[in-house]
Amino acid sequence: MVHSMTLDDGLADDLAQEVLLRAFRSLGSFEGRSRFTTWLYRIAMNTVNRALERQRRSPIDGGVTLPDRATSRADSPEARARGTEFDGAVGRALAALPPKLRAAIVLVSMEELDPAEAARIEGCTRATIYWRIHEARKRLAETLREHVTP
Repeated sequence: MVHSMTLDDGLADDLAQEVLLRAFRSLGSFEGRSRFTTWLYRIAMNTVNRALERQRRSPIDGGVTLPDRATSRADSPEARARGTEFDGAVGRALAALPPKLRAAIVLVSMEELDPAEAARIEGCTRATIYWRIHEARKRLAETLREHVTP
């Protein structure tokens, strides 16, 4: 989830370590009013959002990468090149989404969490999560229109 939000291998590794340290240090404050995973996701999202805000204030142009897709040996070099190009386009499109929209699409579509769980993690209503997913998908479709054939 951290990598899907940051789209940066090095930053994701650093933030994942930070999340684990924060969770370990705050373990005594976990009250059990929500599931442990919800609490942990909230720590992760807070950590990621702070990092993205710092990055927004002092941007450094870096390449956006998605996790490698499985490729079969039967894939032609041309097909692999198209796949790599598409992955880059998807990564750039995700990076262009505002953090709240990206969080909704990452939590529900990529992490496969229930929308109600995503809403608890994000501190909003289920209706808001559904709107954010709808808006994120709409923006992604617009951005990726040239890469997808109907």
